[in-house]
Amino acid sequence: MTHTRAQIGIVMLVHTALDRVAQIARMWARSDCPVVIHVDAAVPDTDFAALRHGLADAPQVSFSARHRCDWGSWELVAATQDACHDMLRLHPDLSHVYLTSGSCLPLRPAQDLITYLDQFRDTDFIESVTTR
Repeated sequence: MTHTRAQIGIVMLVHTALDRVAQIARMWARSDCPVVIHVDAAVPDTDFAALRHGLADAPQVSFSARHRCDWGSWELVAATQDACHDMLRLHPDLSHVYLTSGSCLPLRPAQDLITYLDQFRDTDFIESVTTR
């Protein structure tokens, strides 16, 4: 049996601090993790264009269709679904998709996460609980 290493795709939902978003996206991409970024449609088009331009040299980074995402709205779900759909269409060989925001700063290298996922290959990391 051949053991295939975990391959992680990063979906980022962002709306502020786009300079930090670019830094984080580059960090993931340098670790061979493709990145799909959803930028809230409330972000001015000029700021969005600047982010795209600033990451144009990072082929591992792409952008999904934009939705206006108010807290607790269905559009957050739609943005997540669209970005994940794009991720899986562009990178069908992934073993995991990691959903994060532009405010989530990684504390450890991506390789640590990949190693951890390799150690727990049969673990489902999506928590589900009843309403009771």
